[in-house]
Amino acid sequence: EYLDRRQVKYIRSGLDALDFNGPIWKIPEFVRSMPDYIIFNQYDQPLFLEAKGFKGMIKLKIRDLKNYRLWNNHLEIVLFLYDIVNRAYCEVMFNEIVKIIIERKPEIKSYPEHPDNKYYEIPTHWLPDFTNF
Repeated sequence: EYLDRRQVKYIRSGLDALDFNGPIWKIPEFVRSMPDYIIFNQYDQPLFLEAKGFKGMIKLKIRDLKNYRLWNNHLEIVLFLYDIVNRAYCEVMFNEIVKIIIERKPEIKSYPEHPDNKYYEIPTHWLPDFTNF
């Protein structure tokens, strides 16, 4: 809806694009972490877009970030971060997120159901201004 409203050309690309109920866990992690969309900016340059919804704090999985770094070598990644509670969003380049992580050193946490699945918890005020829908 957001891309259509802004008249951004896009193609669904990640596994979220699939209407599939099979053993996705058998697909290599790198492929599973492919960004959600390929978008085209105003100059028709392609970029990846990864959409992340969150409540409260932004949680970015460490293993996903490692894979995004590889994807980012092919097309730059824009992260679309959507605050579900406040109906606000921001767009931030992957390289900017990496810079924030290096400089601010956010807390690393684990999901209770998967202790090996670690993530960075990033407060929204560390990011560019959020815009309300």
